[in-house]
Amino acid sequence: MRLAEGLMLALIVSCLAVLVHYEALRWISAWVVDRPGASRVRVLTVIFGVLAAHAVEAGLFAVGFWLGADVLCFGRFVGRAPSDVFQYYSFALETYTTQSVGDLYPVGGLRLLASVEPLVGLILIGWSTTLTFMAMRRDWRSGGRRPAL
Repeated sequence: MRLAEGLMLALIVSCLAVLVHYEALRWISAWVVDRPGASRVRVLTVIFGVLAAHAVEAGLFAVGFWLGADVLCFGRFVGRAPSDVFQYYSFALETYTTQSVGDLYPVGGLRLLASVEPLVGLILIGWSTTLTFMAMRRDWRSGGRRPAL
């Protein structure tokens, strides 16, 4: 049963993260394409926009870890277990970026969420890299020319 619960939670949180990322990139690219002004503003909008999107997505995974551990009780953390929102968020952000410090690790159904999160994070970071590259290619040294994204 723990496997099914962990799989369902991982699927729901992953889908939500992908949807948030899709909408964020769609909004960022729409805002950047037709915006007049300095090219540096457009490039910085992309950079700060994708950073904000990734921060929100890591937050979704933090909520998933909290739900699985404290609300649904189908997993827990071994080591210095999270006791507040910041610790859940820190663990989720470390896992999302594949940094994983290793001072705690999930067991039970939460292991699936912790295993899927780096895969989702890497894919979404790669997606952000593509948009950033497109914006940089267009605006970095365009000399006033504005080709479309």
